[in-house]
Amino acid sequence: MAGIAAYILADIFHEVIGHCGGCLIAGQHIDLISSVYFISSPGSFITDISGPVANLIAGLLIFIFLNRWKINSSYYRFLLLLFMSYNLFWFSGTILQSSFSKTGDWTYFISQMDQGTFGNPILIIGGIAAYYFSIKLISVQISKFSSEFPEFPLKRSIYFPYFASALAAIIAGLFFSLDRMTAAKEGLLEVVGSIPLLFMKFERSPGNTGLKLGNVTTINLSICIVFILFCFTLGQGIFLK
Repeated sequence: MAGIAAYILADIFHEVIGHCGGCLIAGQHIDLISSVYFISSPGSFITDISGPVANLIAGLLIFIFLNRWKINSSYYRFLLLLFMSYNLFWFSGTILQSSFSKTGDWTYFISQMDQGTFGNPILIIGGIAAYYFSIKLISVQISKFSSEFPEFPLKRSIYFPYFASALAAIIAGLFFSLDRMTAAKEGLLEVVGSIPLLFMKFERSPGNTGLKLGNVTTINLSICIVFILFCFTLGQGIFLK
């Protein structure tokens, strides 16, 4: 459930706080907001890049928080680690995605910079650099987590939530009635951007000997309820006229 929660939060930061916030700041009208789509009138590069920028800010804030404050619960720290990772990789992924698809969040922005044939190379270099620094920051927190909770099976615990978040993104996309399959595909691509997380270096864990997560039943039930609400709101899409 931690992976689903991290995905939902990252998506909300991207679509609601990022794109919606940028749209309102630019004085535009929100036409559609969903888990994978955002449309405003008129369009603006400020609105477009506000989504990934919100992910970057969220990831950096969580990194600072994890560095400065000690969290005694391995479950909550793990959730924050996932949330930070998804946000940083989402930001990085949008840059590379724009360089290849020419339809992503950074496409309009780079065209406005009037870089000509250098536009795509700039996006590719920027995307690679963003992934490099994201991996560095996440590696720091993985090492810190492993030292504080050596009994926690971190590698295995990251794999299952990742695939759960991918499934959640697909399911949410299928609720978008105008084009379910395309929305589901877009949802999956959002999570694919975080695939480097599966190949990070993890310290060996002795297993779950003595590991106590506490009572997480209520938390997991709450995440299930939030995900259902997420599907019927952002998943289905909110149209504003």
